[in-house]
Amino acid sequence: MSYDQERASRIGHVPTVLSPAVAEAMKRWVTPSVSVEEPTQITSRLIPLDEVPRDQRPDPSFTIAFDGSNQEVEARAGFPSVRVGFLQIAGVYVDILRFLNANRSGLVDARELERAQITQTVNAVLPGSNVTIKGFTGKESWRAEFDRALHESGIDDFGAKFTLADALMTIHGAPGRPAPHAELAKCPSCEKASSPVQTVPPGGGRCSQSGCGEALHLADVLRVYEEFSDEGENLGPLNRAMNIAERLLLVAYIDGFYREDPSRLSQGLFITDGPLALYGPMAPMKSKFLSYWEQLCSDLDRRDIAAPLLVGIEKTGRFVDHARAIQDHIKPGHVMVLDTPYVNQYIVNQKPEHFYGQDEFYGRRFFYRTTTGEVLVVTVPRLPSGRPYEKPQKNPDGTFVSGPEEQLASYPTLRATLEALDLLQTRLYPNAVIPVALAHSASSLPLGTGRSVLTLLAQQALNMPRDTISLSRFKPPRYGQR
Repeated sequence: MSYDQERASRIGHVPTVLSPAVAEAMKRWVTPSVSVEEPTQITSRLIPLDEVPRDQRPDPSFTIAFDGSNQEVEARAGFPSVRVGFLQIAGVYVDILRFLNANRSGLVDARELERAQITQTVNAVLPGSNVTIKGFTGKESWRAEFDRALHESGIDDFGAKFTLADALMTIHGAPGRPAPHAELAKCPSCEKASSPVQTVPPGGGRCSQSGCGEALHLADVLRVYEEFSDEGENLGPLNRAMNIAERLLLVAYIDGFYREDPSRLSQGLFITDGPLALYGPMAPMKSKFLSYWEQLCSDLDRRDIAAPLLVGIEKTGRFVDHARAIQDHIKPGHVMVLDTPYVNQYIVNQKPEHFYGQDEFYGRRFFYRTTTGEVLVVTVPRLPSGRPYEKPQKNPDGTFVSGPEEQLASYPTLRATLEALDLLQTRLYPNAVIPVALAHSASSLPLGTGRSVLTLLAQQALNMPRDTISLSRFKPPRYGQR
């Protein structure tokens, strides 16, 4: 690490560039996810969208897309260890029919497009390293403020305010019936796992372990605090917090429709940024999302109501890289089924028997090349029940059995979802759809001036020395419903 203001020599890179060891090492490496060696492995897995099974349902009349953004800034000039994190989450409702009618004359009617959408924005701030609540440690401060953010952030589109904490309790309970408490795997303070597992009510509690008794928060069940660092950046837990907030905002809307008018769910397409999955310490929560989804769809089926369309769309990552690398082998209007042997061999570089997706996913990935030639990496849930990824089963001859989790019949919403996404494409960005682009636009925390404003806000709030620029020069953004 360099000293503050210390700069590297302009030719400091030369020894590394000329090093034979460096050159030889890189010759040994390959990039499996972006290489294409056997096109038949791709084409044998393609299915025309017209041949994909479709359930009986009305055409979607609206879509709600969710996206988030975050930034961590230095709250004191010259002291990079003093940091504050900002989150902004957006849900954008789009009236599909009104949106499609905005293009009747060959040119998009911007006013009609504006009327076709409603935006709801949720934002929060979290302490980073070297920023604490008085009398609390850094990790305790982060836990308390994350919990506060979940309890204070929410929506009132369906009447009384429904917070992200309410959504978290709902996935621990059932559709329309939040649980009275959530299970906690271990105490964040003493780090002891209890048997039986202790629970936390929405308002928090105390650890029941002998000799502990420390405060517990509802947000602790997400375990995001485990990645918090008292020194340096905390982009990891900030990203985790953003991702779970997006998912909980999604649940808030789905459960709102369920309580208000369940039949409306059959007309909705709900889109999340990224796959239907949770990673890191939060991964065990995927079972709660899976349970909620199964209970929701089962109850709707008893009422003879089609399940809502739910899809995750990825913008980056190795699956997106692989899809772009092989897109010339995928015909427009075709779906590629990504069975586990293919994923292990060509994308994640694992052994054939590797149990891919064991811990994180509540949906399964597919590649789809749209009718206009764009490529989408989508994740859709399995119906009516079951995990989207199962342990590979080997035949006596060494090949692997394709289980029901890999059959298209287990994904009856896939065809209707892809047909709707085909209608909502945009050429503003490669492989993009309008609702996600709108949600990203609404949630984005810009670099440059935007980052400067957030830094000034943090400095002012913490009474830190700051630049001479005043926040009064900047008009506050419009949050909430439009």
